[in-house]
Amino acid sequence: MNKISLLCQKIRIDVNNTNLYYDRFENNPDEWTNYCVAMGVLEDASLALEYYENSGLKGNDGLIYLKLYGVLQAVVLQQDAICNLYKIIIGRDLKPKWSKIRNLRNLTVGHPIKCVRNRNKSNEIIKRCYITRMSKDRRELYLSIWNKREGTDKQVKINLLILYRSYKKEAIKYLKEVTVKLKKMRFFRNLGSNPGTH
Repeated sequence: MNKISLLCQKIRIDVNNTNLYYDRFENNPDEWTNYCVAMGVLEDASLALEYYENSGLKGNDGLIYLKLYGVLQAVVLQQDAICNLYKIIIGRDLKPKWSKIRNLRNLTVGHPIKCVRNRNKSNEIIKRCYITRMSKDRRELYLSIWNKREGTDKQVKINLLILYRSYKKEAIKYLKEVTVKLKKMRFFRNLGSNPGTH
């Protein structure tokens, strides 16, 4: 079990031990459902990404592309779940710096035919992208990216493993912040006081 899965378990246990449902969600079923769905998505995406970490992108070409698409989609789902949990537990929006891997997903497997940035027509950037090949160890992707505004076709090499590891470090950091906040909530609950007043 990897660190993110362990943090998921800890968050689930801490939420149950702090009686957060009764303190915060009993009269707000939509927010409780938001928490439950975010936890479920976080755990499921983490399972998919653990498989990637343990198995890599092996197999025939079709299976490799299916795994690649799945890995990048699982990262985005995991990011969305972490942002929701952070907002629910910490109480403020998360401003993550993990856009590189999210942008890679959007460009390569999310919207490769027409990836639009700056939807303002005068400043719109349209890119079209396809994966030309992968390295033999499946760690690097070679992309061909057409930029409509510039009229250029660039060949780009991306090290997926390095990008993923960088993202994962940041994800762990945010989940640790959530567990620290839950620990404080449990401490103040045990004292019989409100953590917001101290």
